[in-house]
Amino acid sequence: MKISNKTTRILLAVIIAVSLCISTFYIATKQGYHEDELLTYNLANTQKQLNVDGGWNSPEDFNEYLTVSDSDRFNYAQVFENQVIDASHPPFYYSLVHTVCSFFPGQFSRYFAYSINVLAMTGILILLFLIGKRVTDNNLYAIIGVLAYALSIACFTTTIYLRMYATLTFFVLLFLYQILRLYDKKDGVSIVDCLILLPIVTLGILTQYYFILFAGLVGIVFLVFTLREKRVKDLLLVIATAVVGAGIAMLIYPHIIENVLGGNRGFGSLKISIDLITVVTYVIYKLCTYFEVLAKDMFLGQVWLLALCTIIAAASFVYFRFIRKKKLGRKAVFVIVPTVVFFFGISLVSPFNSDRYIMASLPTLAMLFAFMFIRITEVFKGKNAVLAVPAAILALSVLSVVFVKPYYTYGKTNLYQTKTDKAVFVGTAMLEWNKVIDKLENYDEAMIVQTADMDPNLGKELDAFATKRGVVTNGKISSFAESYMNNGEKKEFTSSLEALAKDEKLRQEKAVTVYISRLADRQKVMDFITKNTDFKHHKLIQKDCDFEDFYNWYDYFVETESYCNVYKFYK
Repeated sequence: MKISNKTTRILLAVIIAVSLCISTFYIATKQGYHEDELLTYNLANTQKQLNVDGGWNSPEDFNEYLTVSDSDRFNYAQVFENQVIDASHPPFYYSLVHTVCSFFPGQFSRYFAYSINVLAMTGILILLFLIGKRVTDNNLYAIIGVLAYALSIACFTTTIYLRMYATLTFFVLLFLYQILRLYDKKDGVSIVDCLILLPIVTLGILTQYYFILFAGLVGIVFLVFTLREKRVKDLLLVIATAVVGAGIAMLIYPHIIENVLGGNRGFGSLKISIDLITVVTYVIYKLCTYFEVLAKDMFLGQVWLLALCTIIAAASFVYFRFIRKKKLGRKAVFVIVPTVVFFFGISLVSPFNSDRYIMASLPTLAMLFAFMFIRITEVFKGKNAVLAVPAAILALSVLSVVFVKPYYTYGKTNLYQTKTDKAVFVGTAMLEWNKVIDKLENYDEAMIVQTADMDPNLGKELDAFATKRGVVTNGKISSFAESYMNNGEKKEFTSSLEALAKDEKLRQEKAVTVYISRLADRQKVMDFITKNTDFKHHKLIQKDCDFEDFYNWYDYFVETESYCNVYKFYK
């Protein structure tokens, strides 16, 4: 069954519009931010630092921490310098955010970064169609492949997460499409083709380093097939273009190699030894966790449904390949190999277990599942049998929107309705206050202080959490947690709690809201306040979540709406 180009364009436009409308609903109703989302604005816009050692911060201070000042509009040198200091990511995405924010100096809005994601997702869905069309040579099949991703939780979370991953996914798909186009060229790769590929490589690398892995996998497939076809000239031109593009990226941002090998994640300074059984069981746990992530992103959060579809996919491959003797087309291999290897590779090497790390593989993964079911319909008679696939996708999408809560929307909280005029945030050297800036700025003033006393039970809780999920920890997880929380070998045991006892403004207050981060020793903090200030009484405003509320310890650390125990202390 086929559809005309005109009908295809209309359907694609409708799918994109519906997808972005649903994402806009989620971004409009989300409460709170992932800490990195707020860091996006800080690193893109300003070098303003907050007082985090016992002084007061006003709403204006928090605003300056997130926004562009009049004097720093379109100041890309500052953006560049911020990334050098942060030492985690290249500067291109932050430059995009800075550009948008520069049109609105002094203003903070989630929609500034979201607008970039909207443009990126529009491009992603168009590119996904073009890739699907090249693989299947069928408009309808390509549209169904787009539908499978565009109306999935995976698409919505990628669009509403205010980081560089939507932009990364755009460049990944743009690179994949361009390589497919070059492979299809019967008259050989031209210099013009290379000039088109060159900025894709450069900007992809300058967006996020995972681009290198995905592009490398696509390149390996291209290398294998062009060598088989003895298209050595085409291969050499593409390799040279990729090398030049990478070289330009490193000339623009010379810290790429340093970031890729180390960065500021702190893991290079964690001097802990992990035994083999812990490694093996932890790898299994990571793969299972990403399986759960994928189930939530595309299969109603039902692991059994994902498992069933995966088994059907494997069985159908065996049936068509070995019984019906139908080989996969080479262009399909360009999609399958990079997607699958990237998904599993990132699942194993990602520093945390989070959907953001695999976002770049999710569009093509969704499309591959759709194509697999389309192929199965070929077994049945009737030219309209294929329509069962989009019908099932639509039903699954409706159920997902109704029953599945996307990542990064967070829950309802009462912390935006302040109970006191002033607030105090008590955290550790891990700078947890960055997760709740949007709440602290609602107070007349907010003080941020640090305690040297970490939660003594957190490492043990992590061990127990991992053990229940099949990891033979041998105490190593607890050791890792302790080392990580103390910034590796730096051991920044600093405290500014004394500021609470000495501050004149606090003495004049009848009550104060106190956020105590989950990494801090809560009981010691509460004892210090009641013994050293006039605030002798307290009541809980919002309780922190428990480990058991999550399947992934990383989610527990970044779920901003429940990151702290929040109290009202009063005289």
